[in-house]
Amino acid sequence: MDSLTFLILVGFVWLVLTAISRISWFNVKNPEIGLGFAYYRTTKLNNLISRIAKIKEPFWKFLWDIGILSGLGILFAGLIIFSINILTFFLPKSSEVTPIAITPVIPGVTISFGTLPYFIVAILIGAAVHEFAHGIAAINEKISLKSTGIFVFLLLFGAFVEPNEEDLKASSNRSKMRVMAAGGLANMLVSIFLIIILIIPFGFPMLISPFYQTNSSGVLVIETVPSSPASIAGIKAGYAFTSIEIANNTHNLASSFEFSNIITQNLNINQVITFHFADQIESVSLKTINRSDLNPNDPKSNTGFIGILTSNYFKPHFQTNFPVFNLIPYWILMTITYTFMINLMLALMNLLPVPFLDGDKLLSAFLGEKRTTLHKRIKYFALIILLLNFILSFYFMGWQQL
Repeated sequence: MDSLTFLILVGFVWLVLTAISRISWFNVKNPEIGLGFAYYRTTKLNNLISRIAKIKEPFWKFLWDIGILSGLGILFAGLIIFSINILTFFLPKSSEVTPIAITPVIPGVTISFGTLPYFIVAILIGAAVHEFAHGIAAINEKISLKSTGIFVFLLLFGAFVEPNEEDLKASSNRSKMRVMAAGGLANMLVSIFLIIILIIPFGFPMLISPFYQTNSSGVLVIETVPSSPASIAGIKAGYAFTSIEIANNTHNLASSFEFSNIITQNLNINQVITFHFADQIESVSLKTINRSDLNPNDPKSNTGFIGILTSNYFKPHFQTNFPVFNLIPYWILMTITYTFMINLMLALMNLLPVPFLDGDKLLSAFLGEKRTTLHKRIKYFALIILLLNFILSFYFMGWQQL
């Protein structure tokens, strides 16, 4: 299914849901359904948030004070970074500095179908952490909660906490800043924790150690390109190979990196390559092609094309005849990676002083009522900077898929 067909189908589903919600006999106000969005509100989590907020309350207040400092720092650093990024679009192509593409989140367009499940899980975790932090900070500042809930916007899921607006308005500026900065700080702490897991040598292996070996012992097939030699030969996602044979030379493999190096150096067009698999799967031989033979729009290459996406293979401790179990460590790794990226993005983007974002409310409380003119100027400057980044990214680089 192509992206346009997918988006049309999503739009049709939302039209049907919206039409049903308007029928008198349906008469359901929670969830609230509109064109492209839905909200579900509940008060059942309010007590849980209150109990957590009352545990070590001085610690929470100290943490939210750190959030104020880090939030303001991220706010102004974001303005500088986004401003500099605009300038990089106009530097000569020979320049070593390259612009960062800033694109909207559109499933099927900027988020590929293959990575959409990881993205959805990551945004759910990031939104839950963000909103729980807001709720805890609000309770710490004696601001009551009206409700908590989840929402869906098109295909994107999220969570929210509704503080009592009258309590929030009556609170001090410091209390408001604590509440507004809490979500971004929580996302930043989660992203720091996850990047540590990804960076330290024993981090990720420790997570999978109860069920899988901690050292890579081969190459895992993640995906095969349709109509490619690998696909035609019957190689499927979840297959793991421990060696390949090229021109009567056998190469034992312990990682995807080794496989990539070998095929880059030794694989020619029309080259016969034999894969030797784990899990008692029979060996497979295939002949490579030129990538342009599969897609005329691709440039011709001197390296033979197989048509597989690979990762490291971590052998299960248990015997199984289902290749899908081999993919679980890769799924966990991708989920951690996307959760790290989404939490970092939420921390950075949500603290920009743009209307409706936490950064705008944080800046308003920081500047106070006497500096409303300065607040408005910074707010609209930030909005223009953000829009220019979106426009220039699309104009010069197109919408890149994650």
